[in-house]
Amino acid sequence: MSSTVTFFGVTQSKPLGADSQHTSLRSTVLSLITHGYAVMKMPMTAQIAVWSTLDGISRVPKEQSRDFCFPDRTDGFLLKGGEHAKYTENVDLCDRFCYWHKHRGLHSGHPFVDTPVYKDIQKSESELWSLSQRIVSGLWDFFRNEDQMIIRDSSYVQLCMYENGHQVDDRGYLQDRHEDGHLITLIKPTRDGLVIFLSDEEVPVHLADDEIIVITGSLLTLLSDGKIPTMYHAVRNPKMELSRKSLVYFAIPDLGQPYTTLLEKKTINIASIADESHRAFGNAPLI
Repeated sequence: MSSTVTFFGVTQSKPLGADSQHTSLRSTVLSLITHGYAVMKMPMTAQIAVWSTLDGISRVPKEQSRDFCFPDRTDGFLLKGGEHAKYTENVDLCDRFCYWHKHRGLHSGHPFVDTPVYKDIQKSESELWSLSQRIVSGLWDFFRNEDQMIIRDSSYVQLCMYENGHQVDDRGYLQDRHEDGHLITLIKPTRDGLVIFLSDEEVPVHLADDEIIVITGSLLTLLSDGKIPTMYHAVRNPKMELSRKSLVYFAIPDLGQPYTTLLEKKTINIASIADESHRAFGNAPLI
């Protein structure tokens, strides 16, 4: 069963679950506009990089991960407790690794930089940035907006590692319900557990090995003058001990540029809004 949604004269079926495939750029753009999410097939080069990263990140020696830790810029290996839900302040029950393309020059001299997994992370960032930029450009083209929306230097990759020892019995979620506060987020988990909230109803996300889910954030809602919904999501706490990992790409606009909204052309201080949201999770300032 499905319902239909009409937006700007385009009618599209609205799926009730998160297992529908939206492979073309136009389908992805329409799904994000009407539903707040889309499921895409990753190019083979992205699949190889992403799965190699997810496989290798847990095998990094402790001494390398301790050395490669930069919480003052939300970069490198960050232990559980460094990030929390901005609405409940429950700590996310995962370790993290963050990689920023703009910080790559600061990594020189660290042994971790010479490892295969670091190179896989760089490849994953490049692949997911390229995919995200195409999606964002497609959204701007749909609204017939000629402004350039560049994302790479303000965006970053995050690996979430939900180890068995991090689970607690009194939590329904490993990550509480939230929205990311960005333009879009690309998520590739190793196991089920991710849920999205469609019309406030919790819906589990099931992805094939070659699929990735794209969800919308409040910056995109703001820039679209409220036309594009914000997708809230969470990660369920499983009933059994189950190690899980997820590779995430957060697409954030270049914070050094001025912006106007897509329809009403209102001037908007994206840098301040994005920074406030980022810090609300317990992260270091963006600006």
